[in-house]
Amino acid sequence: MSHTPLAPTPSNTYSFSRVKCFQQCPLRYRFRYIEGRKEAFRSIESFLGSMVHDVLEWLYGQRDEGFEPAETATLEEFSRRWAEERDRSVTVIRVSDDDEDYHRLGREMLSRFFTTTFARDRSRTVSLEQRLSKRLSPEVLFTGFADRVGRTDTGRLFVVDYKTSKSEGDGSEFSEGLQAPLYAACILDHHDDDEALAGYHYLRHGTTRWQIIDRDRAGQLVARFLELVREVEAAGDFPARPGVLCAWCGFNATCPSSQVPEGLSGGLRCAEEMGRGLF
Repeated sequence: MSHTPLAPTPSNTYSFSRVKCFQQCPLRYRFRYIEGRKEAFRSIESFLGSMVHDVLEWLYGQRDEGFEPAETATLEEFSRRWAEERDRSVTVIRVSDDDEDYHRLGREMLSRFFTTTFARDRSRTVSLEQRLSKRLSPEVLFTGFADRVGRTDTGRLFVVDYKTSKSEGDGSEFSEGLQAPLYAACILDHHDDDEALAGYHYLRHGTTRWQIIDRDRAGQLVARFLELVREVEAAGDFPARPGVLCAWCGFNATCPSSQVPEGLSGGLRCAEEMGRGLF
């Protein structure tokens, strides 16, 4: 079965997720960003993250419009969106889990966030889901989306990224070291502040970790990300890098090196059922 082609990502435009994909598996990178292939399925974890992010955007948007949404209304909004947008391409990877496990988890995360963070949050929103871009060199553009940009009740500029992952970050470049700090570097281009806070809020844990990004640090981050982009551009081939992440890769039915254990075969089964098992 032939693949419906997507438009390949512009060769000079790099997001954090694009560079991270290359680091994880160069072959997946080639399929997605160079050839513009569409992945056969979307993991339930990815769908859960999107739904939670959308509801958090809605929640702060309601407040910005002068409303005070209740916790019950927030959970109802999540369940409504879940039911409307869930389709057969969204796949539960762990065969021992089911859809309701993740739906319940999303409600738990939002309930915790509402009662422990949102209800006490006195910060002012500057923008929600703001598209960011920054010229790293004459020919390379960094782009991304900031979940929320705001100012604390004392006026400090911040950008926060919401995470629905099981584990909190470990501080490494592709965990906490680059994404939100790069967003803060972009935000500083549009404000007169000498520094901005870059934060990750871990919704499963109810914790937030902040870093201070001043203009010197912003310059260092930009230079480091450009180094990583140059590594991608210099790649002569794009070998598969098989491992546990194969189970969540939407190309696992077409990749000859894919390693998917039986207990994590939900995505592979979906790809085969949808006819994506052939090039």
